[in-house]
Amino acid sequence: MKNKFLKQSSLLLFCSTLLLSCKSDIDVDVSELTIDSIKTELVEPNMSNEAEIAYSVPTPNELFDIIKNQNVELNIELVNDIANKDIYVDTKSRAINFGIYSADIGYMSCFEHNLEFLKYSKVIEELGSELGISDVFDEELMARIENNEGNSDSLFIISNDTYFNSYQYLEENNKGNELALIISGGFIESLYIITNLAGDYSENNPIIEKIGGQKIVLENIIDFCSTYMDEEAISEIMIDLDDLGQVYEANMDFIEENSSITTENDIVTLNGGGYFAMNEKAFIAVKEKITEIRTKLTQK
Repeated sequence: MKNKFLKQSSLLLFCSTLLLSCKSDIDVDVSELTIDSIKTELVEPNMSNEAEIAYSVPTPNELFDIIKNQNVELNIELVNDIANKDIYVDTKSRAINFGIYSADIGYMSCFEHNLEFLKYSKVIEELGSELGISDVFDEELMARIENNEGNSDSLFIISNDTYFNSYQYLEENNKGNELALIISGGFIESLYIITNLAGDYSENNPIIEKIGGQKIVLENIIDFCSTYMDEEAISEIMIDLDDLGQVYEANMDFIEENSSITTENDIVTLNGGGYFAMNEKAFIAVKEKITEIRTKLTQK
C-alpha cells in the first residue's frame, strides 16, 4: 500500500480529507457525508491493482487560520521554548519537536510575532539538518524568511510551504518514520495551542467547534502512523494519539441523523448518518489530555 500526501489550502479539507482510491466496479461519492462539517471522499479508482491512500497534509497554519478573525490575543507562553532544542538528541524527539516548532511558527505568524518567527525558523533548520532534510532549508528559503520580516502574510505562507516541503522531501526519500512523527508533533502542538486559546466553553464558540472537528483529523493521522507501527517510536506516539482519541470518543455526544442514498449518473451519494458534537465535558477532557501529552513530548 502506498501513502501519498496532498497539499490542501482549504481549511475544510485540512480538517477532513481522507481520500481513498481502490479497485472497484462503481464510482462512489461520499463527499456529502459530513461529520462535524468534515468530509470524507472516495475518488476515482486508479488503474493499478495496488490500493492507494492519499491523506491531506495537516498543516498547523490552516487550523490557526481560524483565530485570525476571533478576539484572541497572542500568548507566547504557549510555544515550546527554543532552549529545549538541545535536549532532543534522538530521532524520535527531534522529529516530533520539528513538528511542534513548525506549529509554533505558524501560530506566531498569525499574530505578526516576526522576531520570534525568525528565531524559531533557525531552530527548525537545525533540527532539519539533524534529521537529514537540510536540503529543504536552502539559502533561498532563509532569505525569504529574513526579507519578509515584518510581513506577517508572507511569513504565514512561508511557514506553510516549509512544513509541506519538509513532508514532501521525507516522503520522496523514504523517511516515513520521521514523517509520521513530524505529523504527530505538529498536530499535538496545534491542538494544544488552540485548546488553550479557546477560553471558556460556549456552544457557539467557533474555536471549540473546530477542536471537536479534530477528532477526524486525529483518526486519519493514526491510520497513517499505523503503516509504520513496527517501529518503536511510532508505536509509542500511537499510544498517546489513541489515548486522545478515546478521550474524544468517551466524552463527545453522537447526534444521530437519518441517512439516505441517492444515485445520479452512476454516482452513489451517501448523506447523513450522524455526527459527533462537542460539549463542555469533552472540551475540558480533551484540553487536559492534550496538555499532558504535549508536556511529556516537549520536556522529555
